[in-house]
Amino acid sequence: MLERLGIPMSTAVGMFLRQIVMQRGLPFEVKLPKDMPLVYDYLTKEQFDAEIEKGMDDIRKGRVYSAEDVEEEMKRDYGI
Repeated sequence: MLERLGIPMSTAVGMFLRQIVMQRGLPFEVKLPKDMPLVYDYLTKEQFDAEIEKGMDDIRKGRVYSAEDVEEEMKRDYGI
């Protein structure tokens, strides 16, 4: 994006740092999205078991998606 705008990286970083000083903080809002993907490391055994059961219920009810569809949705919603 910077290249398309004709702004060298060093200039962009300088602009960002000046904005931090002028705003007395980050020049944009920083927060977590409301719906983040679950992270296994932060789940209790009970939470993990409940998530597995939800998945099994979806399979039983035919609510399944291809790996490609899931990957596309993750990229769109979470940038990953």
